[in-house]
Amino acid sequence: MLMAAGLAGCSSTYRVVQVPQRDADLYPLSQTRQGVSVAIDEITSADRAASYFGADLVQVGIIPLVVVISNNGAHRIDVKPADIMLTRGTQIIDPLRLETVVETAKKRHGSVRPTTQKSVAEYFEGLAFSETVLAPGATYQGVMFFPIPRKAVSSDSMFSAMTLFRDSGMWILVGARDLDTGSRVHFGPFSVSSPPDTAK
Repeated sequence: MLMAAGLAGCSSTYRVVQVPQRDADLYPLSQTRQGVSVAIDEITSADRAASYFGADLVQVGIIPLVVVISNNGAHRIDVKPADIMLTRGTQIIDPLRLETVVETAKKRHGSVRPTTQKSVAEYFEGLAFSETVLAPGATYQGVMFFPIPRKAVSSDSMFSAMTLFRDSGMWILVGARDLDTGSRVHFGPFSVSSPPDTAK
Protein backbone atom coordinates (compact mmCIF):
# COMPACT_ATOMS: atom_id res chain seq x y z
CA MET A 1 0.00 0.00 0.00
CA LEU A 2 1.05 3.60 -0.44
CA MET A 3 2.27 5.29 2.66
CA ALA A 4 -0.03 7.50 4.72
CA ALA A 5 -1.00 10.88 3.31
CA GLY A 6 1.32 12.59 5.81
CA LEU A 7 4.09 12.29 3.25
CA ALA A 8 1.95 13.66 0.45
CA GLY A 9 2.42 17.25 1.61
CA CYS A 10 5.72 17.62 -0.21
CA SER A 11 6.33 19.90 -3.12
CA SER A 12 6.99 16.67 -5.02
CA THR A 13 4.95 13.88 -3.43
CA TYR A 14 7.05 11.47 -1.38
CA ARG A 15 5.40 8.15 -2.22
CA VAL A 16 6.61 4.81 -0.89
CA VAL A 17 5.36 1.24 -0.80
CA GLN A 18 5.55 -0.68 2.46
CA VAL A 19 8.18 -3.43 2.55
CA PRO A 20 6.20 -6.72 2.37
CA GLN A 21 5.86 -8.72 5.58
CA ARG A 22 6.67 -12.42 5.06
CA ASP A 23 7.87 -15.31 7.19
CA ALA A 24 11.64 -15.78 7.05
CA ASP A 25 11.57 -19.30 5.62
CA LEU A 26 9.95 -18.04 2.39
CA TYR A 27 13.05 -16.11 1.26
CA PRO A 28 15.75 -17.57 -1.01
CA LEU A 29 18.46 -16.41 1.44
CA SER A 30 17.20 -18.08 4.62
CA GLN A 31 18.39 -20.50 7.27
CA THR A 32 16.63 -22.30 10.13
CA ARG A 33 18.25 -23.43 13.37
CA GLN A 34 16.68 -24.56 16.63
CA GLY A 35 13.24 -23.52 15.43
CA VAL A 36 14.35 -19.99 14.46
CA SER A 37 14.46 -18.87 10.82
CA VAL A 38 16.51 -15.90 9.59
CA ALA A 39 16.37 -14.41 6.10
CA ILE A 40 18.15 -11.63 4.24
CA ASP A 41 16.48 -9.62 1.46
CA GLU A 42 19.03 -7.43 -0.31
CA ILE A 43 17.56 -4.37 -2.02
CA THR A 44 20.01 -3.93 -4.89
CA SER A 45 17.44 -3.07 -7.57
CA ALA A 46 17.04 0.64 -8.28
CA ASP A 47 13.27 0.22 -8.76
CA ARG A 48 12.78 -1.62 -5.46
CA ALA A 49 14.94 0.90 -3.57
CA ALA A 50 12.99 3.84 -4.98
CA SER A 51 9.68 2.09 -4.27
CA TYR A 52 10.42 1.28 -0.61
CA PHE A 53 12.51 4.32 0.36
CA GLY A 54 11.30 7.07 -1.97
CA ALA A 55 14.75 7.35 -3.58
CA ASP A 56 17.27 5.14 -5.35
CA LEU A 57 19.71 4.69 -2.48
CA VAL A 58 21.74 2.13 -4.41
CA GLN A 59 22.69 4.80 -6.94
CA VAL A 60 24.32 6.86 -4.18
CA GLY A 61 26.24 3.96 -2.65
CA ILE A 62 23.84 2.60 -0.01
CA ILE A 63 22.68 -1.03 0.08
CA PRO A 64 19.55 -1.66 2.20
CA LEU A 65 19.36 -5.16 3.72
CA VAL A 66 16.05 -6.39 5.12
CA VAL A 67 16.65 -8.83 8.00
CA VAL A 68 13.67 -11.10 8.77
CA ILE A 69 13.48 -13.34 11.85
CA SER A 70 10.69 -15.85 12.53
CA ASN A 71 10.63 -17.54 15.92
CA ASN A 72 8.95 -20.92 15.50
CA GLY A 73 10.71 -22.36 18.53
CA ALA A 74 9.54 -22.70 22.13
CA HIS A 75 11.70 -19.96 23.68
CA ARG A 76 11.92 -16.17 23.58
CA ILE A 77 14.62 -14.82 21.24
CA ASP A 78 16.47 -11.51 21.55
CA VAL A 79 17.79 -9.89 18.35
CA LYS A 80 19.65 -6.59 18.01
CA PRO A 81 21.58 -4.61 15.38
CA ALA A 82 24.93 -5.20 17.11
CA ASP A 83 24.56 -8.92 16.36
CA ILE A 84 24.33 -8.36 12.59
CA MET A 85 27.67 -8.03 10.81
CA LEU A 86 28.43 -7.42 7.14
CA THR A 87 31.92 -8.27 5.89
CA ARG A 88 33.92 -8.27 2.67
CA GLY A 89 37.00 -10.42 3.01
CA THR A 90 38.52 -9.40 6.33
CA GLN A 91 36.86 -5.96 6.21
CA ILE A 92 33.93 -5.26 8.55
CA ILE A 93 31.41 -2.87 7.02
CA ASP A 94 29.64 -0.80 9.66
CA PRO A 95 26.02 0.26 9.06
CA LEU A 96 25.26 3.88 8.30
CA ARG A 97 23.63 6.14 10.87
CA LEU A 98 19.91 6.39 10.17
CA GLU A 99 20.12 10.19 10.13
CA THR A 100 22.61 9.97 7.26
CA VAL A 101 20.32 7.67 5.29
CA VAL A 102 17.30 9.92 5.83
CA GLU A 103 19.16 13.02 4.69
CA THR A 104 20.48 11.19 1.63
CA ALA A 105 17.00 9.94 0.70
CA LYS A 106 15.48 13.42 1.03
CA LYS A 107 18.19 15.01 -1.08
CA ARG A 108 17.95 12.26 -3.68
CA HIS A 109 14.17 12.56 -3.84
CA GLY A 110 14.16 16.26 -4.48
CA SER A 111 12.23 19.07 -2.84
CA VAL A 112 10.65 18.13 0.51
CA ARG A 113 8.79 20.66 2.65
CA PRO A 114 9.96 21.15 6.25
CA THR A 115 6.55 20.01 7.51
CA THR A 116 7.03 16.68 5.75
CA GLN A 117 10.64 16.02 6.78
CA LYS A 118 9.59 14.78 10.23
CA SER A 119 7.19 12.28 8.66
CA VAL A 120 9.95 10.99 6.37
CA ALA A 121 12.29 10.54 9.35
CA GLU A 122 9.59 8.71 11.32
CA TYR A 123 8.95 6.42 8.35
CA PHE A 124 12.62 5.41 8.22
CA GLU A 125 12.71 4.96 12.00
CA GLY A 126 9.81 2.53 11.66
CA LEU A 127 11.68 0.60 8.98
CA ALA A 128 15.04 0.40 10.76
CA PHE A 129 16.11 -2.80 12.50
CA SER A 130 16.06 -2.33 16.27
CA GLU A 131 16.49 -4.57 19.29
CA THR A 132 13.46 -6.80 19.71
CA VAL A 133 12.36 -9.75 21.82
CA LEU A 134 10.42 -12.30 19.78
CA ALA A 135 7.93 -14.53 21.57
CA PRO A 136 7.31 -18.01 20.13
CA GLY A 137 5.33 -17.70 16.89
CA ALA A 138 6.37 -14.08 16.24
CA THR A 139 8.10 -12.64 13.16
CA TYR A 140 10.07 -9.39 13.05
CA GLN A 141 11.80 -7.59 10.23
CA GLY A 142 13.83 -4.42 9.95
CA VAL A 143 16.14 -2.72 7.48
CA MET A 144 19.84 -2.03 7.95
CA PHE A 145 21.60 0.38 5.61
CA PHE A 146 25.23 -0.23 4.66
CA PRO A 147 27.68 1.71 2.47
CA ILE A 148 28.69 -0.11 -0.68
CA PRO A 149 32.46 -0.56 -0.26
CA ARG A 150 34.62 0.86 -3.02
CA LYS A 151 36.93 -1.51 -4.82
CA ALA A 152 40.61 -0.97 -4.09
CA VAL A 153 42.73 0.12 -7.04
CA SER A 154 46.36 -0.90 -7.33
CA SER A 155 48.97 -0.45 -10.03
CA ASP A 156 50.20 -3.97 -9.30
CA SER A 157 48.04 -6.21 -11.52
CA MET A 158 48.98 -9.37 -9.58
CA PHE A 159 48.07 -7.71 -6.28
CA SER A 160 44.78 -6.46 -7.77
CA ALA A 161 43.87 -9.93 -9.02
CA MET A 162 44.61 -11.49 -5.62
CA THR A 163 42.61 -8.81 -3.80
CA LEU A 164 39.65 -9.21 -6.15
CA PHE A 165 39.64 -12.97 -5.63
CA ARG A 166 39.82 -12.65 -1.85
CA ASP A 167 37.43 -9.73 -1.36
CA SER A 168 34.98 -10.05 -4.25
CA GLY A 169 31.98 -11.06 -2.13
CA MET A 170 30.14 -9.63 0.85
CA TRP A 171 28.79 -11.82 3.63
CA ILE A 172 26.37 -11.18 6.46
CA LEU A 173 26.22 -12.98 9.80
CA VAL A 174 23.26 -12.81 12.19
CA GLY A 175 23.28 -13.72 15.87
CA ALA A 176 20.34 -14.25 18.24
CA ARG A 177 20.14 -15.03 21.95
CA ASP A 178 17.76 -17.51 23.55
CA LEU A 179 16.51 -15.62 26.61
CA ASP A 180 15.27 -18.77 28.36
CA THR A 181 18.52 -20.76 28.15
CA GLY A 182 21.05 -17.95 27.66
CA SER A 183 22.55 -19.69 24.62
CA ARG A 184 23.36 -17.96 21.34
CA VAL A 185 22.41 -19.10 17.84
CA HIS A 186 24.31 -17.96 14.74
CA PHE A 187 23.00 -17.78 11.18
CA GLY A 188 24.91 -17.46 7.94
CA PRO A 189 27.17 -16.42 6.50
CA PHE A 190 24.72 -15.30 3.81
CA SER A 191 26.21 -14.16 0.51
CA VAL A 192 25.25 -10.60 -0.43
CA SER A 193 25.62 -9.23 -3.95
CA SER A 194 27.96 -6.32 -4.42
CA PRO A 195 26.22 -3.72 -6.62
CA PRO A 196 28.34 -1.68 -9.03
CA ASP A 197 30.29 1.11 -7.33
CA THR A 198 28.06 3.97 -8.45
CA ALA A 199 28.65 6.45 -5.62
CA LYS A 200 30.07 9.74 -6.84
